[in-house]
Formats: sequence, structure tokens, C-alpha cells
Amino acid sequence: MGISRFYLPIRFIIGQGSLAQLGKEAARLGKVALLVSGSKSMRGTGVIDKVVNDLTENGIKSIVFDRIEPNPRASTIDAGARVARENSVQVVIGLGGGSAMDAAKCIALAAAGSDPIFAHYEGKVSGKTRALPIILVPTVAASGSEANNGAVFTNWDSHEKVVLMQASMYPAVSIVDPALTLTLPAKPTAQGGVDIFCHLVESYITAHESTLINDSLRESSMRTVVESLPAVLANLGDIRHRSNLSWASTIACSQFAGLGGGTGVMTLHGMQHPLSAEYDIAHGDGLASLLIEWMGYTLPAREERVKLLGKNVFAEADGLAATEKWLKKVNMHIKLRSLGVKEADFEKLAANALKTAPWVKFNPRPLDRAAIIAIYQKSF
Repeated sequence: MGISRFYLPIRFIIGQGSLAQLGKEAARLGKVALLVSGSKSMRGTGVIDKVVNDLTENGIKSIVFDRIEPNPRASTIDAGARVARENSVQVVIGLGGGSAMDAAKCIALAAAGSDPIFAHYEGKVSGKTRALPIILVPTVAASGSEANNGAVFTNWDSHEKVVLMQASMYPAVSIVDPALTLTLPAKPTAQGGVDIFCHLVESYITAHESTLINDSLRESSMRTVVESLPAVLANLGDIRHRSNLSWASTIACSQFAGLGGGTGVMTLHGMQHPLSAEYDIAHGDGLASLLIEWMGYTLPAREERVKLLGKNVFAEADGLAATEKWLKKVNMHIKLRSLGVKEADFEKLAANALKTAPWVKFNPRPLDRAAIIAIYQKSF
């Protein structure tokens, strides 16, 4: 087993009703806050107004920036950073799903300097910058962005969906209140559940070694998603299973999921990103459409891992067949054609994946251009 490094400088406040702690926590970090969210998802629930009132009661001036798209764009992030600079913002709060939280991280970084966010990704900034303090409040169990220092955004001009990781983009505080997910409709709930499962299963299958503690953590988290997602879809007000999904989401993309060795690589995500960058496809839908064929392609190099998946997560002999059956059960057995993807674009999409997600080369069965195209074709 190699050397592991663990660094997670986040104050977590987790549990039903924990949103009430937001104003108090924000007051520790600054007196002017930029509240980053998506207008379609948040305005109708009344959560934004509740948060603004809480911030006001704690002596914090808040500026609402609720323009974040489902696949946040660099241009929108740059606009948010300008708003933050113009208003001398001291703390950035991300309220929403992964898009809002990732955008909040990027806005906090870009607002600390004068360079556009894509320059930070390219390593072409004019000077060293440290992100403004960040608070994240997920309203969807999905991305796990609240538990790490990474962010995904899209340069729509070049159709590149990229991952940016900066040490200063760790949130200072993450408030995970499962009650905030109760208003989420069935479709985005299912999309989020698939995202959580993929965060876990990709690293599980691609892991270069089997370790008891790491396998056990991922297996129990996957079982939680496999069991709780159908329960929530049957009863959207099921707070117990909603809470289970929130816990799994936070664990799946945190450094806890890598403890004990055996960490793999998220090569499926790398193949999905070009789909969202080109067609603005929902992340969970894109993952679901590729998952089975990605597993089938990787199977010859990780047959034992897929068997373990079947046995320890689904209590079935065939992990691949069990995963496909589960996708059907949660209404997420999707084909690329139903998402508007064009066969003629497969070559371009594969090239995009290799450029924006070079880690796909570390898949146990190597993913080159021809292999990625073949997976797209079989997923069509």
C-alpha cells in the first residue's frame, strides 16, 4: 500500500434543521456575502428568502447572484466574480446542487483577483490568488462538492467541461441539511442518486488493489444509494432515506472515501463531461447513459471487482447485470440517442474527453480514442 495524505479543513454541520446555523457561521467569516444559486431551482422554494433573512438577522449584507446554469459556464462565473468585487464581498455562499456549489467556489477564487476563471484552469493567472471564504449548502444529494476543493465548469465557447482544483477552494463550512432536499422532484433526485453511485463505483472498480476498510466504506455507501434511492422515489417526503442519500453524497466525494488505500480513478466522469459541454446534458443522465457500457468495457481487466460489486452491494452474482437492473428500477436506464446526442459527433466527443480528462488513460483497460468512441456507440 502506498502513502496516503489526508487533508480536509472543512467545518461540517450535518442534520435536519442545520440550515438554521448558516447566519451564525457566515458572521464568523465576513459582513458582506454573495449568495450563489440557480434561479429556477431556488426561488420557488422560498429558501433564498429564508437564507437572506437569516443573514440579515446576523448583521450580514447579502447580494443574491441566482444566475447559475445546470452546467455552470465560465462566463457566468466571471460575471459573478465581478459582482463580488464591485460589492466588496467577504464570503461566498453556494446554495443549491453541484452546479451552484462549484460555481460558488470558482467565483470565490476569481473574485480574489482580476483574471477570468478559465485562466485559473489554464494556469495563466497574473498573480497568486487565494479564494474568498466559502460556505456550501447542498440542496441536492448528488455532487458531494461540499466535501472537497474541486469544481467543474464549462467554457461554452470551446465546449470544454473542465475540473479545477485549488487548495484555497475548500469550503470553510459546509451545512448539509437533508430537509432541503425534500422539495426536489423525482427526476433530479434520481439523477443525483446515479451521480453518487458513480462517484463510488468508478473508484471501486478501477482501484488497483483491494483493501478491507476502503472496500467496506464504498460498498456500504453504494448499498445505501441502491436501497434509499428507490425508497425516496416511491415517497419523495421520506426524510430518513433522503438523509441517507445526503450522507452518502458527502462521503462519496470526500477524502474519507479514499482512506485505506485502493483509490481508483473516475474515468466514466471523464467520458461524460464532453456530453454536457456539447449538448448541455444533465450530468446524471449522461453518466447513466454510459455506465453499463463503461463497466462492460472495463470488465475484462476488473472481473473480480465487478463480482465483488454484485456480491457485496446487490447480493447478486453478476454486478454488471445487477447495476443495469437497478438503473431500470429508478427510471435511469438511458440511451444517448434519447438525450439528443448525434452519432456524427462521437469522434469530436472522444477527442474532447482525452483533452479535458487526460486521467482516462489510467482506466484499468486503457481508454484511447477508439475505445471511447466504441463506448459511445454501444451506449447510443
